[in-house]
Amino acid sequence: MDRILIRIDEFVTGHNGITPDEGEPIFSKIEDALKLGKKVEIDFSGVIMVTTAFLNVVIGKLYKDYTSEQLKALLSFANLQPSSAVRIKKVTENAKLFYKDEKRYNDIVERAANGDN
Repeated sequence: MDRILIRIDEFVTGHNGITPDEGEPIFSKIEDALKLGKKVEIDFSGVIMVTTAFLNVVIGKLYKDYTSEQLKALLSFANLQPSSAVRIKKVTENAKLFYKDEKRYNDIVERAANGDN
């Protein structure tokens, strides 16, 4: 199976993945490769920091259309800082919960935002 290498540092400003907007082109590239049945290696060389907002787009959105098992088999990470690995773990756990029952999750968030118990 072919493998696509995506270098995060080629898409971000100042070696930091901060905003969801910066994550969109990376998500699109990953999604396109997965649709073609290719494995994806995400390389974090040169990246100093990434935020959860950025990672929610780059990785979290993948859980809408792919299972954990599929993504474990198709995605790999290289040159990942320990702090980024922790954020990726948090993002994937939250994405699994969110996409498991998106409507229920949104209802809970809306009730909490409105102060309803």
